[in-house]
Amino acid sequence: MGYQDILDSNEPFMAAIKGTELIGTALSAPLTPYETIFALPMLTIKETKGTGIVTSVPSDSPDDYAAFTDLKNKKALRDKYGVQDHMILTYDPVS
Repeated sequence: MGYQDILDSNEPFMAAIKGTELIGTALSAPLTPYETIFALPMLTIKETKGTGIVTSVPSDSPDDYAAFTDLKNKKALRDKYGVQDHMILTYDPVS
């Protein structure tokens, strides 16, 4: 965020990575019963503020739930972003 003039940073620049390169990355998240979750696209976040990477909480946020449901129900949307079925179809929001 220091490179977007949001925070002062003396850290050296390490790499530039497009968010689309992270879609499908297997992740481990605390406080979830799932051993592995995946990085998924979300079209409602601001790419110009921060990293553009957010934690989605479909059980608590209507926007997150809508994005999750769209990916789960729309194969064309999954295909557009390269989201494989196993990355979303076997998951449900945890209350």
